[in-house]
Amino acid sequence: MLGLADMSIRIPVEVRDHLAAARGTTIGQLVAALARRARTQEQIRESYEHDRDYLAGHLVPGLSDVDAECGLAILADIKRSGKAT
Repeated sequence: MLGLADMSIRIPVEVRDHLAAARGTTIGQLVAALARRARTQEQIRESYEHDRDYLAGHLVPGLSDVDAECGLAILADIKRSGKAT
């Protein structure tokens, strides 16, 4: 398995130069920043459970996992199309 130091990504010179001009950063710094912000699956699950429990306890008594999944699907529809289907 390759370590991160062993990997390379081909980036067009124009993209590299634009990033440097726009953000004053390198591709490596940008990737490192993205990696630091990325949440693990465990963190995503904990956040989902916390939010679901909050909704069930404060706004929607009896909220089930099925209800929560349907709500997520509706939100995804709204984000994608601008309206619920």
